[in-house]
Amino acid sequence: GKSAADGTACDDFGVLGYTTQARFLLNCGLLPMLEQATLQERAMAQKLVMEHEMGELFKVIGFFKGAPWQAIGFVEGDRTHTL
Repeated sequence: GKSAADGTACDDFGVLGYTTQARFLLNCGLLPMLEQATLQERAMAQKLVMEHEMGELFKVIGFFKGAPWQAIGFVEGDRTHTL
C-alpha cells in the first residue's frame, strides 16, 4: 500500500510537512499569543501541547498543489521523513 508521503487520492499533491500538533502550534506562534491569555485559556492551551496529552498524540500533515513553500507550521520538527 501507499503511505501518505507516496501520494494522495490525487497525484497532483505533495507533502508540505508532517509534525506533532504541539510543534505545529508552537511554530505558528502559540506562546506569544498566550501572554495575554487568562489562566483558564493557558490551561486549555497547555493540554494541546503537552506530550502526554494531545501534543504528541495528534499529528498535522500539510499538502500542497503546485509549487511547495516554507510553511511556518513545519519550520521546526518536520517529520516528513518518517512517512
